[in-house]
Amino acid sequence: MTLGMSATGSSAESCFCSCCGAKMMPYFSDDGVASQNQINQLISESFLTVKGAALFLPRGNGSSSSSAPRLSQRRNKHTGDLQQHLQTMFTVLRPEDNIRLAVRLESAYAQPQCTRYMVVVSTNGRQDTEESVVLGMDFSSADSSCTVGLVLPLWSDTLIHLDGDGGFSVSTVNRVHVFKPVSVQAMWSALQSLHKACEVARCHNYYPGSLFLTWVSYYQSRVSSDQVCINQWNAMQDVQSHRADSPILFTDVPTERERTERLIKTRLREIMMQKDLENVTSKEIRTELEMQMVCNLREFKEFIDNEMIVILGQMDSPTEIFDHVYLGSEWNASNLEELQNSGNV
Repeated sequence: MTLGMSATGSSAESCFCSCCGAKMMPYFSDDGVASQNQINQLISESFLTVKGAALFLPRGNGSSSSSAPRLSQRRNKHTGDLQQHLQTMFTVLRPEDNIRLAVRLESAYAQPQCTRYMVVVSTNGRQDTEESVVLGMDFSSADSSCTVGLVLPLWSDTLIHLDGDGGFSVSTVNRVHVFKPVSVQAMWSALQSLHKACEVARCHNYYPGSLFLTWVSYYQSRVSSDQVCINQWNAMQDVQSHRADSPILFTDVPTERERTERLIKTRLREIMMQKDLENVTSKEIRTELEMQMVCNLREFKEFIDNEMIVILGQMDSPTEIFDHVYLGSEWNASNLEELQNSGNV
């Protein structure tokens, strides 16, 4: 994970950080020309990057590394294209909008010439509260152009559900869209950002037809991706019907499924501790798990995805508050090796 910093410049030629080449992109007006006042109003921004994802930090937190996940100390080799794409994304936004998260997604079709991103964009609405929308952005390798293929406002009824196949679905107002990030770490960042935005929407009761999120019409009028790309953004998962569960007759005896889930938890933790989570997808982890257990785990896909998120959260390093006082999870407190490395045992 890499920490990128952008600094304000006085001209368009000084819009890149000399040390890391990070983005400092001027916002553009409707006619596509950035005024000097817009450039002068830019502030420094910082963001964390993993393979295929950039998470923008709250203003003023750019210099703090205590809250960064443990992977932040590892040099990331995959930020080049992402930073270049971020620069282009900012030219699509309105001046008052901000990117909270950009996550690269897998493609359902063999389209090496197209790169897809799920982008969470936020702004202060008419009621002076933060409002968010998910934009689907498509990049063409032919001319490096960026187009909008999806506009999904985050209303108070928005639900997020792991699909058990390396991704998650976002449903709101009878719309369901599926997103599959390119890595486990990217999916973790996406879920955190989306849950935060949805919590704000529920807290302020954003609903269609209200004064909230009226600004999304700006992006809806600018949907211009190829039809093939738009079809991907609107692709639906197969509808499956399931029979009702059988009654549990012996509650004191673990069922075969429970025994399998316990084994999955143990093996899954071992695999994730050995993997570079920035460069592996949850589907690849599940495939290796199936090879180790020598069985098909199709019916456990959702359980495995949920357990991955739990394990990933447990793997985050604790934050030192005072000398020998750390803030962390129960897993951190029971991890003897980690305690010994920090000099607390």
